[in-house]
Amino acid sequence: MDYKVCFIQGDWLMPTVWDKFERHFKACGYACCVLSLPAPGEQGWYRVLHGKDARSSPLGRLVDFYAEQIAAFPAPPILIGHAMGGLIVQLLLDRGLGMAGIAIAPRPPQCVFPGIRSLLQILTTRVERIEGMRFLRLTPAQFSRLGHPASRQTTDPLYERFVGRVPQKLMTAVALGVGSRLFFNHERGPLLLISGSDDRMIASSVVLANYLYQRRSLAPTDFISLPGYGHLLITQPGWEQVADQIIEWLQRQLGCF
Repeated sequence: MDYKVCFIQGDWLMPTVWDKFERHFKACGYACCVLSLPAPGEQGWYRVLHGKDARSSPLGRLVDFYAEQIAAFPAPPILIGHAMGGLIVQLLLDRGLGMAGIAIAPRPPQCVFPGIRSLLQILTTRVERIEGMRFLRLTPAQFSRLGHPASRQTTDPLYERFVGRVPQKLMTAVALGVGSRLFFNHERGPLLLISGSDDRMIASSVVLANYLYQRRSLAPTDFISLPGYGHLLITQPGWEQVADQIIEWLQRQLGCF
């Protein structure tokens, strides 16, 4: 059986962050797509977060947006997300969507404390007002210090290529756990949570606590902490090993050898 892999972008980062992973998975025989916003940049965020259902939280509207795309596929896909994208993977699986999910350095759902560093990072990030919306964007120094255990010479080119803006009210909702409650009502697909031991944005201990909470589900749930990796496991040197570990886990769960 051919499996489709859907990559979901996270906070701060643009969809181009998945380019290497997408090529790697395609080379291994997977059909791939990146689930991004309906329009690039700030306009895409505006269209999602100012939808028809004003009663739901910003995170809830974003998850609804991805759920509509996934429900249109002929077969349930494999979901892979990073940071907030990893939280969205967990919420989609909790709705019964997706064959399996991989959450890389994921932000935690409600009932799991996100950690002081993560909260401070959201509260202290530069605010930019664009077309009536308030956006947060990491500075190059923040990106180098929090997102990647490397020198500024290494991270500055990555900053220009990958870092975008994210709505302040969305990140506030994520930090407070608004719209991220798990219900465990469905027999969800298998879930793998991955952390980097040197992650200065979402600590490995937070991902471990997330894993222990997710074990309330009867579905297979696994946790991997990778030594020497920072928050950007999907782009830093050695990203191929992260991708290969995911593929090996998928082979064990889905039997696609």
